Amino acid sequence: MTSKMKAELFCLHCNKDTPHTVIYAGNTLKSIKCSNCGSEIEIRRDKLIENYAVDFIERIFTKPYRMTRELEQDLTKFILSLPIRIITKPYRIAKEMGEIIKEEQD
Repeated sequence: MTSKMKAELFCLHCNKDTPHTVIYAGNTLKSIKCSNCGSEIEIRRDKLIENYAVDFIERIFTKPYRMTRELEQDLTKFILSLPIRIITKPYRIAKEMGEIIKEEQD
């Protein structure tokens, strides 16, 4: 999933703090653009995919722990949501990966 956020950062071109747009692909930084002068720093495609892969693998390894915490916090909610999550998870992963690959082709 691609997300945008606004941040006040120091711009090397403007030589002062200015508003910037920060874009993430999943949890991975994709680009930072100065709203004042338009200068942009973009992460190379190969590095973006590499960082996404590392993040994805970490999410896989921590999933059992996160699910155990959910189970301990609210057993009923966990049991009721599990069938839907099992069915929709492959779609959500494919959508997330598709957005990252699509973003890089634009």
